[in-house]
Amino acid sequence: MASIRSHRTRSGQRRYEVRYRDVHGRQRSRTFSAHKDAQVFRLDVERRRQAGDLYEPAPACFADVAQAWFERFERGTAGRVRPRPKTLAVTGETLRRLAPLSALPLEQVRRPLVEDLVGQIAVEAPRRAEMALALVKRILRSAEERGHRVDHAVYGARVGKPDEREPVFMTWDEVDDLCSWLPEHIGRIVPIAVLTLCRQAELLGLRDRDVDFEAGAITVRSQAGVQGRSLPKTTAGRRTVDVGPLALRLLREQQLVRAPNEDGLLFPTRTGLLFDRHHFMGRAFKPAARAMRIPEATFHDLRHTGASLMIAAGCHVKVIAEQMGHSDGGALVLRRYGHLYKGARKQAALALEAHVLGDSAATGAGGG
Repeated sequence: MASIRSHRTRSGQRRYEVRYRDVHGRQRSRTFSAHKDAQVFRLDVERRRQAGDLYEPAPACFADVAQAWFERFERGTAGRVRPRPKTLAVTGETLRRLAPLSALPLEQVRRPLVEDLVGQIAVEAPRRAEMALALVKRILRSAEERGHRVDHAVYGARVGKPDEREPVFMTWDEVDDLCSWLPEHIGRIVPIAVLTLCRQAELLGLRDRDVDFEAGAITVRSQAGVQGRSLPKTTAGRRTVDVGPLALRLLREQQLVRAPNEDGLLFPTRTGLLFDRHHFMGRAFKPAARAMRIPEATFHDLRHTGASLMIAAGCHVKVIAEQMGHSDGGALVLRRYGHLYKGARKQAALALEAHVLGDSAATGAGGG
């Protein structure tokens, strides 16, 4: 059995020593500055002994351990569910960013090295830095569960949250102008994105059979993924989006100018293939945005613009959330665009009084 003994150093600091025996019966010990860390280590030692796997595994470098973990992750044995193709692609890309750690023995992957690497990644890609740090921790935890020794200090590493990017809100005239800068066969995707609040991948994967011109609705069934078409990420993403006459007219015009294709894609490439989103952004959208002198604009800003215009039109927040494919009843919309509801509380108060007092409100009834 492992035991914990507390003592003080010469400088008066409290330390906690965990004593245990290894697989060869030799007395070992490890010292911690926090009691909870010592408890975690003691419980881990006892768990391994009870399972009969308290052993010293063969030395391994980070690259080998990471690759073995990724193979288990791909098979669905390193998590609760088997990952989607897009998740696999993103995880693989993030793993490649950890290449500077590849040749290091696992026990030499220390917190300072991890923090320095994550800091370098954060300079150009703050969100990727968060993902890289989370991936390192996940790989090390898996390795520790398999008997490897790792630096527990890595689990305490943190990366600062990046400043949230301010969205670009456009007027309808600017939306129309942006559309004119794109090639004719794809340009209408801009106003349609604003009018439908659909995501880029959802529109690039849109087909003729997804549009009901009689009912005035679009059914989002799939999206353009990393490896062809895939299902939307969430159940709420698979939805029906109601559209008006203008959006329907633009969709009919798009059918006439698109490249012919067997799959009925509404926004294919010039050769009738499924558009790759990176190719679309690099060859079509970004050049148009630079021509308009808004190079910072992204396709997602079209969703922001559509939501802001719906708010200006007085649409209910829950309806906006449903159109956008959110399942939170409007919480995200309020958090992201709540500042656009200027005067909403005053209008609500006046509407309440008008409802309660009826016609007498106009004559000042209830005054005294």
